Amino acid sequence: EFRRVLFRSVYVNDEFDLSDKIKISGGLRGTFFQQVGPFDRYLKDPLTGRTNDTVSYGAGEPVKTFLHLEPRASFRFGINHTSSIKASYTQNYQYLHLASLSSLSLPTDLWIPSSDRVDPQFATQYALGYFKNFKENVFETSVEVYYKTMEHQIEYEPGYTPDGGISDNADNGFVFGRGWSYGAEFFVKKATGKFSGWIGYTLAWTKRKFPDLNLGQEYFAKHDRRHDVSVVLMYELGQRLTLGATWVYATGDLNTMPKSVYFINGQITYDYGSNIFNYRIPPYHRMDISVTLKNKPQKKFRTSWNFSVFNVYNRYNPYVIYLADEKIGR
Repeated sequence: EFRRVLFRSVYVNDEFDLSDKIKISGGLRGTFFQQVGPFDRYLKDPLTGRTNDTVSYGAGEPVKTFLHLEPRASFRFGINHTSSIKASYTQNYQYLHLASLSSLSLPTDLWIPSSDRVDPQFATQYALGYFKNFKENVFETSVEVYYKTMEHQIEYEPGYTPDGGISDNADNGFVFGRGWSYGAEFFVKKATGKFSGWIGYTLAWTKRKFPDLNLGQEYFAKHDRRHDVSVVLMYELGQRLTLGATWVYATGDLNTMPKSVYFINGQITYDYGSNIFNYRIPPYHRMDISVTLKNKPQKKFRTSWNFSVFNVYNRYNPYVIYLADEKIGR
């Protein structure tokens, strides 16, 4: 279903130098989000789950209004001219939710705006990092750890199946809970010279807890990725010719797979049980290479030709995982 919304924001920030080594930055962001009509809210009977009433809003009529303040602050301590420690604190409201059907591995992600039933996501993040440069700033390195809490998270209720929104609202099929994530990021970069590039690695955990899902116990979120690696390398053969290579690796997403299959009246029935996101898709990885040829420097216009080959070693990355019904019972 399509919804009309209004969004506005304003932001102020200032920086303070307490000394040559200590710098503090603080800011405040205000946001305004409003759902407006035309819109029909279908009300459901709590016992039967059937629609028993409708509340209608006219064109431009406010349905739900949100006003929030988002503070953020950062701190930097310069140990010497090559290394520093940075810390930050941030609060954010996000008015769009990403909803996924856990029982389908085919991408079924939908962006759902906040509404009279769905509160905006609220996140608080803490981060602490150490940054160090080597060999007269030729190499840049950093290690950063973070912890993030997330309120007003959404998931589809158990057994929910899309029905096209006929006499119903998409957000009537949601349950609500909270989440949190934490991890560490490692980064190395060489920015100068004929050979340059960077390597980034993230080790992370993302969890959720919903009273109505997974027997109320915490579980790993669908997009929990334990490992995420990016390698980007470039080599200049001359002023005009550059070779490039990129390699990426990511732990596969989680999906919910049935724990058993039954034949009932000749129809195949899947039993998913109480545990969700119990199967992890194989990891995603690939390598791309490229050649970039620039025009001669004396030309009036600067142009370049780029030739790229994607997925050089022909990795069969999984896109969808499904059950082959024809093999059941053999």
